[in-house]
Amino acid sequence: MQPVRDTRALLLEAGVAVAEREGLSGMSVNRVVAEAGVAKGTFYVHFPDREAFIDALHEALHERVRLAAAAATEGTQPGAEQLWRAAEAYLDVCLADRAIKALTLEARSEGALTGSMSARHERMADRLVAGFRAMGWPDARAAAQLLAAMTSEVAIRELEAGRRLPAARRALRRFLGEG
Repeated sequence: MQPVRDTRALLLEAGVAVAEREGLSGMSVNRVVAEAGVAKGTFYVHFPDREAFIDALHEALHERVRLAAAAATEGTQPGAEQLWRAAEAYLDVCLADRAIKALTLEARSEGALTGSMSARHERMADRLVAGFRAMGWPDARAAAQLLAAMTSEVAIRELEAGRRLPAARRALRRFLGEG
């Protein structure tokens, strides 16, 4: 028998595989447990419902972004370079986790999920505020929210293209006064 934590991770990995093949409309508990090779009841030990599962996939994506941004910005001072490195880390994680990024885009319109997803986006923007303050922006919070939104839009465009879009990344960097 697998430990509880491993089973939860197995279900999330199965969710990624299902998302890659089926998207949000095909994301069912039955498909996830079949992919994971576990009983349906096991799913409900870890997640109360499908929406909580999709939210957990989104949360895992944001955790990967947070870790990648922390690694990319380690040793840099708050400011434009640090903001750019964090934005680029976000874009790279979204390209690597295309299925989950696509799934979360679809899920944003589901009422049960919008609150927690929005809260994660706000926390992401909160981590950018110091960089804008260091650059002397008087409305650092608003600027951080706009950078997060612009970066998310570039991620959507790259998702649709299936690859990096160098011109979009250069434009985003120029908004920070870099490049």
